[in-house]
Amino acid sequence: MICRTCRSTNTYLFLSLGLHPPANAFLTERQRKRPAAAFPLDIYTCLDCGLIQVKNVIPAGFFRNYVYIPSASDMMIDHFSNLAKELVRRFKLTHGSLVVDIGSNNGTFLRNFRASEIRIVGIEPASNLARVARRHGVPTVNEYFSPKTATKVRRRHGPAAVIVTTNTFNHIDDLHEFMEGVVTLLDDEGSFVIEVPHALDLVEKNEFDTVYHEHLSQFTVKSIAGIFATFEMEISDVGSLSIHGGSMRVYGRKRSRAARVTGAATEWIAREEAAGLYARSTYREFAKRVRENKRKLWTILKAVKRARRRIVGYGAPAKGNTLLNYYGIGPDTLDYLVDRSPLKHGLFSPGMRIPIFPVERILEDQPDYLLLLAWNFADEILSQQKEYLRRGGKAIIPIPEPRVVDS
Repeated sequence: MICRTCRSTNTYLFLSLGLHPPANAFLTERQRKRPAAAFPLDIYTCLDCGLIQVKNVIPAGFFRNYVYIPSASDMMIDHFSNLAKELVRRFKLTHGSLVVDIGSNNGTFLRNFRASEIRIVGIEPASNLARVARRHGVPTVNEYFSPKTATKVRRRHGPAAVIVTTNTFNHIDDLHEFMEGVVTLLDDEGSFVIEVPHALDLVEKNEFDTVYHEHLSQFTVKSIAGIFATFEMEISDVGSLSIHGGSMRVYGRKRSRAARVTGAATEWIAREEAAGLYARSTYREFAKRVRENKRKLWTILKAVKRARRRIVGYGAPAKGNTLLNYYGIGPDTLDYLVDRSPLKHGLFSPGMRIPIFPVERILEDQPDYLLLLAWNFADEILSQQKEYLRRGGKAIIPIPEPRVVDS
């Protein structure tokens, strides 16, 4: 496999998770009775730049109707509010400044600018989400981002002072075409801000489930620095984030001469190298830990079922479907799933075909255990489910190590 960022062929297949349907391809009642397409979920790493990636690519049309919305999480709403404030402060955004969000979803992030005179444009391929964003006053281009789209937006709105893409860069197959669009749309003095999970967190915290066919890539700072250099850009700053199990915010800018790796990026790359992210042995050990985690989680689940206790899955995130399908956890183990997103209610999880209900069902039903598939929001979930826990309910957190908590 060729690396998506540095184009190296020095890639290593270190974990094969079997056949998986697209992780957000939730099923209706009628669809769940039919066979569904599944594709190999094989995970590679580039031993030159540390990019973790999957080979199989979902057809582009899949993203025309999408069920993930960040507004289903209070943590994400707060995160985007803080991000907007940070960008205004850092880049001194004022009247007329243009902020563009690529992969803008239902406009949750860009809504934070509506009370200001900062101009906003969202670019979102999912028609259902673009309609919601527009209803909330967020101008949204309902297209996939490309150099052609970038040219159209620039002609209509002018160059962007800031281009933001949060948890979207990792969905892109042709990153070089994407970067061509960024360079086209970005003002010469503008900044490109990326938020993506960091490959180091994935490896150190056993976060194998953050890889699925939509999340084509898990980035290192070295991999981003490399593709920036190809387009005469440089990393101006890097910061760590706690969301999604450990992410990073990378700030990029254009250079008038050949781009170079800056001090902030150099420190991160040194950490990556010290952690072995460019070494084959690191990934062999990671694959062993994933298999051991599977064994440990099944030990807990089997003990619960032998005791005739009931288990429900909390959250129906894409990562949860990677875990359920690889571990083989189906409706014979989990009675149902609950999720805060109304777009998923009444549907069934892809692959395992477990029914999904609103979160309110937990207190109505009081199952004995919750398997937190949205483990990256464990603190938020446990805080919201204090009454469930007070009544004697318990939670199973599967990542990074399977464990049971009761408070």
